[in-house]
Amino acid sequence: MKWGALKELGILIIIFGAVWAGFSYYNYDEIENPFTISLEKEAELSDFMNKHLMSDFKIIQNQALDSSIQIITDRLLSNLDSAQYEYKFHIIDESETNAFTTLDGNIYIFSGLIKEVSSAEELALILAHEIGHAENKHVVDKLIKTIGIEALFSIMTGGDPVLISEISKLTLSTSFDRLNEEEADDFALSLAYESQINPRRLAQFFLKMKAKDQSVLQEKLEFISTHPMSSDRIKKSSDYTLPDDFKEIAIPLDWEIVKSYLN
Repeated sequence: MKWGALKELGILIIIFGAVWAGFSYYNYDEIENPFTISLEKEAELSDFMNKHLMSDFKIIQNQALDSSIQIITDRLLSNLDSAQYEYKFHIIDESETNAFTTLDGNIYIFSGLIKEVSSAEELALILAHEIGHAENKHVVDKLIKTIGIEALFSIMTGGDPVLISEISKLTLSTSFDRLNEEEADDFALSLAYESQINPRRLAQFFLKMKAKDQSVLQEKLEFISTHPMSSDRIKKSSDYTLPDDFKEIAIPLDWEIVKSYLN
């Protein structure tokens, strides 16, 4: 009886040892995550979907306006250690106060948002938030969680037009879960600081929007309604710790002139 118990104990030790060795020597970094897609595949998917996504919008073509946005985004991207994408910024002729990120580093800015912000620095914080969604792969994760990776690739090989339309709408949606929003906020505040833009300007923008009439908030301020504006988010931005010697370097743009390019 005693010998039998020792034998079973020995077998258990061998099993646990084998499991421990397996986990210890398994190199996870060399194994591609089956629930992600490569940047190349994401770019292909983006090209395919954007054709459908943009069919309902008018893209504003204005060199002076594009140059102004580039001055803002150059400040941000030059302070990003290693961007995963070559970002493309597009301006949509829509009155909503909104911006959203799609695949492959494509970020869309509604003209209503450009009119609503008070300065280039305020817009920089919002664009930094969208870049945060892209760098953290929130759009890709949302698509895979919602429809599955197989359905995602099926649209590239002649998928159902109805499915393509629904997926495009899902990509356009600016709603992410709370954790995603917190990650994007943290990313934006940090990137703004590194870019010598005061991170507290994000709280200023939120507070300004919050002070507007509630009906207007629901009707027009899509960025706010799709990005849950909790007191915690405002507090996080307004309480962002800055060193005593921090000095914001203004983005060299006259915002009233920039807004006039939309007329």
